[in-house]
Amino acid sequence: MIVQEKPGEVKPGIARKHHYNCGFGGGNLGTSIAGAETTGGAETIRRLLASGLRGRGGGWFPAARKWQAVRVEGGEPLVVGNGAEGEPGSVKDRWVMLNRPRDVIRGLVIAARAVGAREAVVYLKGSFAAPAAALERATGEEPLGGVGVKVVRGDDSYIAGEETAVIEVLEGRRAWPRPKPPLPAAVGFHGRPTLVQNVETLSRVPDAIADPEGFRAGERTLVSLWGHVRRPGVYEVALGTTLRRVVEEHGGGTPDGIGMVFPAGPSAPPLTRAQLDTPLHPDALREAGSALGTAAVLVVGASACPLSVGASLAAFFEREACGQCPPCTVGTSRLAGALRAVEAGAARPTDLDALAETAGFMSVHGYCAHCRTAAAAVPGLLARFRDDVAAHLEARACPRGGAAADPFASGSPERRAIESTIGSP
Repeated sequence: MIVQEKPGEVKPGIARKHHYNCGFGGGNLGTSIAGAETTGGAETIRRLLASGLRGRGGGWFPAARKWQAVRVEGGEPLVVGNGAEGEPGSVKDRWVMLNRPRDVIRGLVIAARAVGAREAVVYLKGSFAAPAAALERATGEEPLGGVGVKVVRGDDSYIAGEETAVIEVLEGRRAWPRPKPPLPAAVGFHGRPTLVQNVETLSRVPDAIADPEGFRAGERTLVSLWGHVRRPGVYEVALGTTLRRVVEEHGGGTPDGIGMVFPAGPSAPPLTRAQLDTPLHPDALREAGSALGTAAVLVVGASACPLSVGASLAAFFEREACGQCPPCTVGTSRLAGALRAVEAGAARPTDLDALAETAGFMSVHGYCAHCRTAAAAVPGLLARFRDDVAAHLEARACPRGGAAADPFASGSPERRAIESTIGSP
């Protein structure tokens, strides 16, 4: 879909989001499901590779590479559209499923045809009733090209969005991530090659294969902009747009200035005010010591205590650890305890050394990315705000007088504000 940015224009029910020019799956779609069938799976994947489409589920891995890996395995592959969005502040996948369900289904079917799958599933959290209903309607409106499509709602836990945890739930088990390797592309659902692709990624597939060069030249992404901005919501921007522009032009800035920005929500260290001109692009953000992830861009105002935010971040990782592997369960608990002590000014320099040691151990252990992400995000925040850490340790209290901020807590004002922009789950 080509979406023109018109800040301030309101589409009923979707506050300050988008002006529609044409739909991904609209009447002028150059490449339909039937067209994908006639080109053949290998050609479809070649076009997808040429488009440069990368996954929007957090890793930004080239989508075509995943498709190729499943296709070469042969057998009876399964395609899974992952709509189990759970990152704090991220609502863009629900927005896609509510507002572009036909695009998701088209992308799902094209993917299935390309990898040789006769079955496909869209998996959502149990509470996502409205998105599920929208997808169900879309399956009755779109040609499915002989692919059996199901919409399945499952576990509501945070970790249930991890790709192997999704497969576990589909197999009737608890939402626990599997050790890797093997990757799902080789050994997935009941041992079958399985392609797990984020729903926003799937919604972009028709445009990507219709005009690979044009797609690559003008690639866009959805951003869930939340936190202390005046206009939280889902915005579609060109990859490479600076964080400053996203925050100030789309989000309306903050009432008290910008203290820090988490480009990936809790999944990567924040950037400081001095880094606001960093492009919103996975490669540029990686070079800046952060990541784009699901583009759940959290903006924290200048008056908030960075270490209070850090304690909220560490508590999130502790709370959402599934309990399966000790490095994550024990490690996230230790990180959270250390951040609480730092926030209160009760930590000692040796405690910071222990925190670094714990993070180092976690960075190379754990079944899934939760453990390694916590090991990077929490110390990364402390490294960027060393002066605040020193001030807390010296004052033995928060020198800001307890300017607390807990954005990552379930039900926080920041999370409620962004959730309200798409209505009910």
